[in-house]
Amino acid sequence: MRSANLRVRRFRSAAQERAFRRDYAQRFSVQRKLSIAIFTALWIVFSIRDFERLDILDPVHLHHAELIFVRAAAAIGMGAAVLLWTPRALDDERWAVGLLCLWTLSAWLATLRMLQIVDLPWHEHYSILTLTLFTIFMAFRLRAITAAWLVGLCVVSYLLMLFLAPPGEKFGMHLSSMLAHATSLPLTYAIGVVVSIPLERSARREFMYRRSLRAAKARVETASRAVNEQNKRMQELVKEKERFFSSAYHDIQQPLAAINLFIRSARMNIGDGRAVKRDLEVIEETASDIVDMFKEIQDYSELGSYVPRLAPVNTLDLLTEVVGQYREMARSRGIDLRLARRRVRPPSIETDRSLLKRALSNLVSNAIKSTSSGGVVLGWVHLDERLRIDVWDTGIGIAAVHREAIFAEYYQINNSERDRSKGLGLGLSIVQRVVRILPGHAVSFASTEGRGSRFSLYASVAASTPATGTNQYGKVCNPDLNGAFMLLCDDEPKVLEGLRRLFSSAGALVQAAESMAGFAAILADDSRIPDLIVTDIRLRDGASGMAVADRIRRHYAWAGVIPVAFITGELLSVRVLRDFPEPFVLLRKSSAPEDLLGEISRFAAAHRKENLDLAKHL
Repeated sequence: MRSANLRVRRFRSAAQERAFRRDYAQRFSVQRKLSIAIFTALWIVFSIRDFERLDILDPVHLHHAELIFVRAAAAIGMGAAVLLWTPRALDDERWAVGLLCLWTLSAWLATLRMLQIVDLPWHEHYSILTLTLFTIFMAFRLRAITAAWLVGLCVVSYLLMLFLAPPGEKFGMHLSSMLAHATSLPLTYAIGVVVSIPLERSARREFMYRRSLRAAKARVETASRAVNEQNKRMQELVKEKERFFSSAYHDIQQPLAAINLFIRSARMNIGDGRAVKRDLEVIEETASDIVDMFKEIQDYSELGSYVPRLAPVNTLDLLTEVVGQYREMARSRGIDLRLARRRVRPPSIETDRSLLKRALSNLVSNAIKSTSSGGVVLGWVHLDERLRIDVWDTGIGIAAVHREAIFAEYYQINNSERDRSKGLGLGLSIVQRVVRILPGHAVSFASTEGRGSRFSLYASVAASTPATGTNQYGKVCNPDLNGAFMLLCDDEPKVLEGLRRLFSSAGALVQAAESMAGFAAILADDSRIPDLIVTDIRLRDGASGMAVADRIRRHYAWAGVIPVAFITGELLSVRVLRDFPEPFVLLRKSSAPEDLLGEISRFAAAHRKENLDLAKHL
C-alpha cells in the first residue's frame, strides 16, 4: 500500500474544511447518537445483572461497593453524552467529538477498573476490550486523527495498567500471556486506524462529489431559469413584433392610399394650378409621414449595435440645433418652441453627441405632438457634477395608468385611431435605449394630467472643453455639389433616376448605372477622376455595392482613395462595412431628400478639405 494512501489530506481552503466537518457531523449524527444510546442501554442492563448477582459472588475477590460505584459512574458519564446530544451536534463536529470522547472514556476507564476488580482470565477481558475498540472505530465513525489520539489514549491507559500493576496482581497471567495480550490490543488499534483512514478519504471524496453535484445542479437550475426567462421574453417579443407589424402595416397603408387618391385628384385637376398644388402639398406631407415612420424603425434598429463615442459636447450649441430643427414643425402647429433664458451658459457634458441629439429630438418631437396649445421649452439645471436637460410642454400630460408603460415599444397614449402623424410609438423607447447605452446617463419624467409634462435627461459634466464643430463632416449651411463628378449605382431604375435628379439639382455631374457593367465606358476613358462614388449596398444577381466601389477605387488607385457614400433601404448597421477602407459613409434611402443631399454635401466637402490640407503640408 502506498504511503500516500495512509494519509488524510485536509482541504486547502479553511472554509471548505469547515464545510466538510459540518457535513460529516450531519451525515453521521444519527448513527453516532443511536450507537451511544444502544451501548449505554446495554451497559445499564449488565449493571443491573451484576447487581443481582452480588450475593453469589465471592466476597474475597470482589469489592462490592466499588463495583457498583464504577458501574454507576460510567453510566452517568455515558448517559450525559446521550442527553447532551442536542441539535448542536448536527453542525458542530467538535461538539460531537467531545461527547463521543466523554462516552468512550467513561466506558473504557470503567471497564479497566472492573477488570481489576473482577478476576477474569486474560482472554476474556481481551475479547471485551477488542469488542470495545471495534465499537468505537466502526460505530462512531471517528475521523482518522480523532480515532488515532482517542483510541490511542485508551490503549496506552490499558498498557500502563497492565505493566504498572504490582507483581502478583497481573490477573494471574504468565509472562508469555501478558506479552501476547500487550501486543494484540495495539495491533487491533493499528488495524482500526488504518481502516479509518480510507473511510475518511472516501467521505471527503463523497463530500466533494456531492458539493460538485449541488453546484452543477444549481448551475443547471440557473440556466434553466435563464432559458425560461429568455423564452418568456422571446414570446413577449414575438407578440410585440406581431402587434408592431399589424400597426405598422395599417399605418403605412393609410398614407399610401392617401397618396394614390391625391395623385388621381392631381391628374384630374391638371388644368387647375391651385388644386394641383394643394394636392401635391398633401402628397408631400403624407410621404414625409411615411419617411418619419421608417426613420423611427431605423433608429430603433441601429441602437442594438451602436457603440457610443464619448467626447465633450457644447450643450448650448446642441440645444440650439435641436430647437432649430423642430422650430418649423412647432410653428406649423401653432406651438411656441424656445430655449429657456439663462444668464449663465450650461456647462459642456461628456456624451455621444449624435446619440444624445437623437434622444433630445425624440423628446421634443413627442412634446410638440402632444401639445395642442401653449409651448415647449428646453432648459437645464446644473447639479454639481451632472447636468439635467429638461423638455417642458403644456400638453395633455400623462395619466397615472400610463406611466409604467410609456417607455415600452409601440405604446401610444390617446392614439387608438392610429393617427400617423404621431408616429409608431417608438420615440420614448428609443430615448430609454439611448440612456442605457450611454454611461452615466439617466432619464426621468414628471407629469400632471391636463397640464403638461417634463422629461429630463441627465449627463455628466465634461472635464475638458469640447472641440469646435458641430458634426463629423464640418458645417455646411447649403447643400452644394457644384462641379462635383459623381458615379451613382442603384439597381432600382426609379430610385436611380430620382437620386440622379437630386444630385444634379445641387450642381453635380452625375454618371448613373444599374451595375458595374454600366461604368465600363467611364473606366475606359480616364479623362476625369470621380470625386465621389454613391452606390446601393445590395444589387441584383448577388452583386454588392462594396465590390463596385472597390473595383472603381482600384482602377483609379494612382489618383488616391475616392470617398464612397453607401445608400441603403435595409436595416443594416455600419458594422457590415467594417472591412471596407475609409473614407465612406452609410446613409438611408428613407431620409428626406434635403437631409440626404445635405449629408452627401458635408461628406464631399470634408473630403475636399482633407485633400487641401494634405496638399498644403506637402
